[in-house]
Amino acid sequence: MKNNVIFLFLMLFSSASGCKTEQVLPTQTAPKTIDFVDAQTPKDAAPYLLGDSLMQTKKNWELVFSDEFNDNQLNPSKWTIETSSRVREDITVYSSNAQVAEKDGKAYLYYEKTTQHDSAYSAGRINSKNKFSTTYGYLECRIHLVKPDGYQTAFWMMPVADGPMSNAGTKDGTANDGAEIDIVEGNKLTTYSNGLHWDGYAAPYHKSNGTNIKTPDLHTVEYHIFGFEWTPNFLKFYYDGNLVRTMSTSNLIPHTPHYILFTGSCWGVNDWVVGDVRKNQLLKSGKRDEAYIDYMRVYKSK
Repeated sequence: MKNNVIFLFLMLFSSASGCKTEQVLPTQTAPKTIDFVDAQTPKDAAPYLLGDSLMQTKKNWELVFSDEFNDNQLNPSKWTIETSSRVREDITVYSSNAQVAEKDGKAYLYYEKTTQHDSAYSAGRINSKNKFSTTYGYLECRIHLVKPDGYQTAFWMMPVADGPMSNAGTKDGTANDGAEIDIVEGNKLTTYSNGLHWDGYAAPYHKSNGTNIKTPDLHTVEYHIFGFEWTPNFLKFYYDGNLVRTMSTSNLIPHTPHYILFTGSCWGVNDWVVGDVRKNQLLKSGKRDEAYIDYMRVYKSK
């Protein structure tokens, strides 16, 4: 009886005082934002240019992405290593984790003769798809291109949306909705190519606009700096700080997000690069060749 009276008193007191039982909710943590700027990038880093451009004033530009490749493995929040195969008329080119490495302050793309079959070769490929992309800005890399002997190194971009470059996608006749942007490819001994492809790759819709850039020291100097300035009004391509090409026709300017690619590739009979990889004596001896990237940086206008 005594216990019942005490219990009843407590209940009445609680009701009279307006006391409520509070529910304690778990702490909500905001999703972590990935910092795409490498902590080891120099604080005074700025676009490397030796003339033309609106970018001479460093304070007008903000670094939004960089990788100095100073770790022991590729940063998975920035890059994906491609694992795929490409069947050409006379060879097949494979890509896997074994063809990519980060060490000694560089990201390496390896080229090798592989053992799948007699006409099998391999070349490393990485991209930032679904990780980092940009619309407009200035992209710059310092890279050692492989000397062409049936293979090449490419630095380029692709639209995040698959439709513009899909053969089944919408064709609007322009690059405005996205394009393959080739900053450097088609390596030869004293030239490389750059330009655009848009509206897929199949006839009759595929369109392109490319040119060859003369570079006598392309493979006699270890590193070169390739830059790409992209605005709503023009595309500018740079080689070692010098402007080498401008595209300003309105139907050639993409206005959608694009991601970054660094890719190796091989050819047998071709008129695209110097040499036939099947006759490459270095690879035939069981050794490998390599391209390597010193840094990759992306700036946005403030």
